[in-house]
Amino acid sequence: MENKEQKSACLRTAAYCRVSTQSDLQDGSFETQQEYYLHYIEEQPSMTLAGLYADHGKSGRSIANRPAFQRMLQDCRDGKIDLILTKSISRFARNMAECISVIRELKALHIGIFFEREGIDTMTRSSELLLSILAAIAQEESDSLRKNLQWSRLRHYEMGQPWESASYGYRSCGKSHVWTIEPREACRVRTAFYLAGICRPYREICAALNQIEANEKSGKHWNHNPVIHLLTNCVYTGNYLTNKECTYVNESGIRRGKNTGQVDQFYIEGHHEPLISSPLFDRVQELLRRHLLFSQRTRFSEEEKIFMQTSIRLTEKERVDWHFDLPAFIGS
Repeated sequence: MENKEQKSACLRTAAYCRVSTQSDLQDGSFETQQEYYLHYIEEQPSMTLAGLYADHGKSGRSIANRPAFQRMLQDCRDGKIDLILTKSISRFARNMAECISVIRELKALHIGIFFEREGIDTMTRSSELLLSILAAIAQEESDSLRKNLQWSRLRHYEMGQPWESASYGYRSCGKSHVWTIEPREACRVRTAFYLAGICRPYREICAALNQIEANEKSGKHWNHNPVIHLLTNCVYTGNYLTNKECTYVNESGIRRGKNTGQVDQFYIEGHHEPLISSPLFDRVQELLRRHLLFSQRTRFSEEEKIFMQTSIRLTEKERVDWHFDLPAFIGS
């Protein structure tokens, strides 16, 4: 009877473990963490095991991307846990703002967290001050890392080297990130620009690209938005515009979207071998601006007709001059 009463009075203790990569070395660390806490809790007379929660693999900065962490929080809210053990603050949450938010939520539920490496028990009076100090240090380190990344990105741009990965149609090779043409993807790019240049509507461009994918059994499907993204990308002229999108802060918070002057841009000319000519790209942009590629368009002004006829003539000439590797069903 005494043992049952002692057991019911034990703290229902859970442990949270996390590793950030899939390497074999950390696989061992991952298993070791779980075994350690399992044996530790079993050996403590004041504790009873409430669960082991473990996120394995890359889970990102946000706790929202960790399913085991989310299950643990829900179990806390459901009154199933009294105490959480974890190796360190960095294992528990990489984002200190989220970390402190979770700590305060659980503290309000009378649930403590013990960070073994830092020796912090969140239910003690001194823990809030210590956590605030650690949060300030962590934020400073994060800001320093962000500034270093921004500096590195800027140096790459000044040397004519895009920071981002190679665009569709290219592959990045070597330490200097030289872009080389990927022939199969290049065929799709040239097909799309050729059809746009001869004033074929989006529907026909998508159908042609999807026919290529079907013939090669790639499983890829094209629709309106990816085609528009491809046709408006100046990278296919051999040039590169940096920071087309950026992260910025407005009244709604932190956002990522089109760069309209929030961040400096670099235009790197002749960075890689072009897939189309600059005149063809410019004509396609004008066709897009005038909304001449919509399938619904049946009436055109005389000026629009002249522009379309000119575009068709010049595009057909460039197809020959550039030896476009168009698929057979498009025609020679």
